[in-house]
Formats: sequence, structure tokens, C-alpha cells
Amino acid sequence: MKKFSILTLVVVCASLLSSCQKDPDTNKLDNSYLVYTNYDSGTDFKSFNSFYVIDSILIMGDGEKTVYWNNANSEKIVDAFASELMVAGYEPVASEFEADLVLQLSYINTTYYFTSYGPGPWWNNYPGYWNWGGWGWYYPYSFSYSYSTGSIIGELVDTNTPTPLNDKLTVVWNTYICGLLNGNNLSLSRTMEAIEQAFEQSPYIHK
Repeated sequence: MKKFSILTLVVVCASLLSSCQKDPDTNKLDNSYLVYTNYDSGTDFKSFNSFYVIDSILIMGDGEKTVYWNNANSEKIVDAFASELMVAGYEPVASEFEADLVLQLSYINTTYYFTSYGPGPWWNNYPGYWNWGGWGWYYPYSFSYSYSTGSIIGELVDTNTPTPLNDKLTVVWNTYICGLLNGNNLSLSRTMEAIEQAFEQSPYIHK
């Protein structure tokens, strides 16, 4: 399978007030997936030792209630992210309150969302998103993008160093993966490849 990762998009979208177009038509990409990653350039990833991946994937759709995806397939996705973080040199711990880094995963279940943000993303007040412990979150970069059905978003947060912005936690790395649908169903094998690609194109995250 041909891979198409948006490495150049990282540079474009990481710039302040930059703007990106909606997802390319994946039918024109020979059924390839797209992998976007971004990070806080001021973060020293070697200073972190432990991590926790929230074990249920938040489903983002039209509903007003918090809904989580928690079955055998979601567990495989969570385990894949956890395995990559262990390969990167971090130790898993039993809860988010013990971890230096916490990863929350979200699945986009409704067609297109569009965002343009600086201090917070479009899901700023989405139910269930980073509401543990009363913490908020902060992105040290801003960009505009659209998120399509069947996409997965991963947000890696530094729990040790709240920012001056209302005690918010800093998102030090994120990934947006799309093009994962096979018809109306998520392709698990394609998802596993895309997760591996997200870490492969993020060498700075390794200790």
C-alpha cells in the first residue's frame, strides 16, 4: 500500500495563524491514509519518563452527551499507541495522575469540522474532553484544518508543567490520521500502519 504522510504540512500548519485546506480526496490517493503530526518545539521530551493512554477513545459526533468507543478494536488502537510510546523510551503507569505524559485519543464520527484556533481547539468545550482533574489544555501553536469522518486524533499532554493560562496543561504532541475508512468501516490494518507512521515521522519524541 502506498503511504502518503503530510510531512510538509507540519511546517506549514505549525506556523502561527497559518491556514490549511480540507482533506484531499483520498480516492485520488490510491486509498492511502494521511498522517499529520505537530509538536511544541520548546518541549524537552527527554525530561519525561512515564505515560498513560486513556483506555477509552472519545467519539466526536453530533451528540451532546459524552460517548466512548470501548471494544476489542478500540483496545487494539490504544495498545498500538502505548506500544509506540514504550518503544520511544517511556514507562507505562497505572493512571493518568501518576504519568508525566497522558495521551487522549478521539474518533471523528461526523463528516467535517473546521477549526481555527490559538489558545484552544474547536473541541474546547466538547463533553468528556480533557475534563479529568478539572484541567484545561493549551496548544503552543495554532493552525486551521478540517477533520473528516473516520479520522483519529491523538493528543499528548504534559501533566507536570501547567501554563500560566488558567493552569492549563500543554499539548506537547498531536497527530491527526485520516483516510482510515474502507467503505463505511474503519480499516484496522490501515490504522495500525498509520499509527506506526505517526511515530516514525516524530523522531523528536524519542528519549
